[in-house]
Amino acid sequence: MKVATDTTKMAKTIALQAARQVAQEPLEVLKQAREQVIGRKAELTTNRRPKTVVAGEGISPTEEERILRRDSRLIMALEQELKEIQRQKREEQEKAEQQEKLIAEERLIKKKEIPPISTKPSRKLFSFGAKQKAESLKTRVEKPLPPTG
Repeated sequence: MKVATDTTKMAKTIALQAARQVAQEPLEVLKQAREQVIGRKAELTTNRRPKTVVAGEGISPTEEERILRRDSRLIMALEQELKEIQRQKREEQEKAEQQEKLIAEERLIKKKEIPPISTKPSRKLFSFGAKQKAESLKTRVEKPLPPTG
């Protein structure tokens, strides 16, 4: 049981370290982009095709130019994607700030609202007479009769 908890703790710490490293070095991915794009597999598959070899090099100049063009396009695409992500994050932050401001303004408005005006109490001392009888008949509510049994 202790081994399982140790491994989970160790996995969590490794994950936290990796996340911190990525957060501190966001452009580190771009530094290694060429190796990631070309990769070892790509080299093996390109070596199988017949090509013109220049003075003992493994890659022909035309192949190297093609790879460089492709790499530069991929790097530019990654940079554009990073810019887009950063722009989206800024927009989300701005929206959140605007919502917070609106909520704060609504709270201030609610605090500043004028309290409702209370009506004056009736000056009638006694409730009797023909006028009172007519008013009570207007607002009379029918009461249900209890069941007889």
